[in-house]
Amino acid sequence: GILDWRRAEALLEKLPSAEAAYEDRCSNAARVATMLAAHPRVSQVFHPSLQDHVDSETIASHYKLPGSLLSFRLEGADEDATKHFCDVLATCVILRYALSFDGLTTKLNHHGTVSEYFTPPEELGRLGIDRLVRIGIGLEKADDLIACLNWALWNHEQVSDDELDNWRESRSRDLGIYPEAKDD
Repeated sequence: GILDWRRAEALLEKLPSAEAAYEDRCSNAARVATMLAAHPRVSQVFHPSLQDHVDSETIASHYKLPGSLLSFRLEGADEDATKHFCDVLATCVILRYALSFDGLTTKLNHHGTVSEYFTPPEELGRLGIDRLVRIGIGLEKADDLIACLNWALWNHEQVSDDELDNWRESRSRDLGIYPEAKDD
């Protein structure tokens, strides 16, 4: 649609702060990618700020910033272990499960479960998109995101499915998503 002058002025007024926020998000994504690339429990990291990214030179020559989206694979993890890692990482609450990466909060998804739910695992592997953890960096501090990721990388194998189910149930109750039935 076409903006009226009031909305256009409101947008123009906020553009400088939006640009600064995006620059922070891109910087934080580069810091997170660098940490993940050096982590012994991570086998691959995909972010244009890293020199080994297939498009790093092209991105650097054509774009001002490398973006706030990144993905990675866990060392030696299959699709189920990758999903379990994402489930454990989500318990840190700073990174939230999401279907898309819009908005200003850091979003997480397990590519095989969210974006490619109906694609058979062997097809994911053939396409080179298997076992991916994807993160859209939001406005949270890089140090907080790194702390959550580091904790989950070192501890996800010790968290049982029952513990995750209990956490989900408790979290749902706390948020009022599934309130307990009341006696009539």
